[in-house]
Amino acid sequence: MLDWDDLRYFLAVARHGNLSAAARALKVTQPTVGRRLEAFERRLGAKLFLRSPSGFALSAAGESVLGHAERMEQGALAAELAAGGRDAGLRGHLRVTASEWLAVRVLGPLLVPFLARHPAISVDLIADARWLSLPRREADIALRPAAFEHHEVFQREVARIGFGLYASETYLAERGPPDFDRQCEGHALVTMSDEPPAVADLPWLGAVAGKARVAARTNGREAQATMGAAGVGLACLPRYLGDATPGLRLLSPPSPPPERALWLGVHRDARAVPRVKALVAFVVDALAPLRRALRPEPRPRPIG
Repeated sequence: MLDWDDLRYFLAVARHGNLSAAARALKVTQPTVGRRLEAFERRLGAKLFLRSPSGFALSAAGESVLGHAERMEQGALAAELAAGGRDAGLRGHLRVTASEWLAVRVLGPLLVPFLARHPAISVDLIADARWLSLPRREADIALRPAAFEHHEVFQREVARIGFGLYASETYLAERGPPDFDRQCEGHALVTMSDEPPAVADLPWLGAVAGKARVAARTNGREAQATMGAAGVGLACLPRYLGDATPGLRLLSPPSPPPERALWLGVHRDARAVPRVKALVAFVVDALAPLRRALRPEPRPRPIG
């Protein structure tokens, strides 16, 4: 019989790929995770992971255990909600996740008045380029610029995000304005990597700046804005971020970058939990006055 406590450690390592990240998720020390995992493997008589300098990858035995572990997790979480989650009231702990720029610029400031209003609730705000799984309860609530695909997630569109193409004043002084008729030939770009799912501006950049050189890539918008402001290259950014970054200037390409829908998601089984319900309602209401700032009217600043 598999022990649920052992499986929690196994799942954390399987999902995070290394002991240190698994330890942070479990709120224990890294040596504790290592000891528990080794003891679990000894009891099973099988190696569940292939160890390498880059981290932990599931072995064939680990793959066979994974499905059983996830089914036990779903059962345990459902039992927890049924037993006490709906009766906990406006108290307890919440894990909220978003990409780093949304966490820093949008969710973080919104959470300040919520936490002041509900002092018995604590929040982990997880800024991560990786999209955490709501069905696996890696987070309770998620905000992301793409629809959720899993049927167990209740979701709603809460805003739309406008994008713009930016360059620093120093970059423009040195390189001159980009020639969009020549697809920005001779210019440099700071782009997103293709690690975050559904980065919609990459195909658009290929169309309007296909002859520009990619000078740098990053998996975070904040880092992209910082490098753009430092003069590394042109950067396609959310208007809410680009307009607020000192030193960046909004350009006027022949066609605007695609905008994105901003979605809020929560596991269907957790919707009725009072603290979850309270935060979802608060975020939806608090985002309403920000919608125009997140998707401003196109007002490119003239160049020259």
